[in-house]
Amino acid sequence: MTARHVVIVDPYSSGVMYAPALRRAGFIPVAVRSTPLPVAQFTDAFRPDDFDLTLKQGEDDLLARLRSLSVAAVIPGSESGVTLSDRLAATLTPELANRPDLANCRNHKGHMAAAVAAAGLPVTPTVCVREAAAAEDFVARPDVAGQDLVIKPANSVSTDGVTLAPSGRGWREIVEGLLGRTNATGVRNNEVVLQRRLFGAEYVVNTFTADGRHTVTDVCRYTKVSNGDSFAVYQDVEFLGADEPHVDQLIAYVRGALDALGIRFGAAHTEVMLTSDGPRLIEVNSRLAGSGMEAAAELATGDNAVRRLVRHLSGNRNHPDTFELHRRVRVAMFVAAHSGIATNVAAYEPIRALPTCRALHLNVHDGDHIDATTDLLSSLRLGWALLAHKDPDKVERDYTRLRVYADAMKIVPEN
Repeated sequence: MTARHVVIVDPYSSGVMYAPALRRAGFIPVAVRSTPLPVAQFTDAFRPDDFDLTLKQGEDDLLARLRSLSVAAVIPGSESGVTLSDRLAATLTPELANRPDLANCRNHKGHMAAAVAAAGLPVTPTVCVREAAAAEDFVARPDVAGQDLVIKPANSVSTDGVTLAPSGRGWREIVEGLLGRTNATGVRNNEVVLQRRLFGAEYVVNTFTADGRHTVTDVCRYTKVSNGDSFAVYQDVEFLGADEPHVDQLIAYVRGALDALGIRFGAAHTEVMLTSDGPRLIEVNSRLAGSGMEAAAELATGDNAVRRLVRHLSGNRNHPDTFELHRRVRVAMFVAAHSGIATNVAAYEPIRALPTCRALHLNVHDGDHIDATTDLLSSLRLGWALLAHKDPDKVERDYTRLRVYADAMKIVPEN
């Protein structure tokens, strides 16, 4: 029997793109929802009508029911589905699975840094702790003491809980505040990672891997800004050409990191800082890029990891090593400088008329309460715009106009 069922674990975020694309190619999409559920901002994207069958983790006969199907592949649809997807793939489709012995390194930021360092790639000084006292020796190290520290949950997503301790001040309180909290994936923070802060330009390298061969679908540069106590708020994402400066260096580093983490099959979304000493890992996410980046990648390059997966399962294994940039694409995110009541939301509307505007997505109306933007999830709750054109100068010109329009939307503090 020809394997035609494709199991997608937690088809949220960009993972909603898998089922329609697979169905068009003649496959039968099956959804498996892991527990605990992540926050509603992820799960609200679930489209049950896209699937012939939906199952849940914890069902007594989950594995038996999947074994009864002709399963071609098991893939994660979002970060919350990575762990369960890894386990199911190792059992059901071992030839299309990542290395089981390194599974914990792919979904745990502390173990991830250790595995990449063990492979000989440079990483920033890192420690993972279950209690604040366990970090005392680390923060006292000569190469760490007095330096800015980035502190974050060992397992989370979308910059949730990522906190800066300037010059290391307040690190203990930050660690204690994160431990025990339920994060955006619905998991309790049992461990927290502390890292010496990286400085430089931040990039993302998105890939599709088959038989351990890592092919690059797109490369982007992030721009992040400080907003109050939050130091890494997304402002925009710009797609780059494969021939632009430093891209080759970034790709070589990322391929080494993917090898170190035992990634053998599927999409990965790797964030890297280009420091004065060269590339340094922020994190590898062994799933699709979220926040609509796969759709933006297709607009920029004509391809993405979803398309490569479908082609691979359909028998076309001739994946290009890299990509061609057909259009300059820039995604602009809106930032609320402080909490309050939204006014003059109509100021965003002229963005739609910009010649390069392909999409404007708003989640706010006059009179709505808005929380200050602190992470990617809160930024997406406010809204974003996508600009695209073959002429990069036109995109840049419209981006400048866009920011003027966006700044005209005001947030009035509440009494």
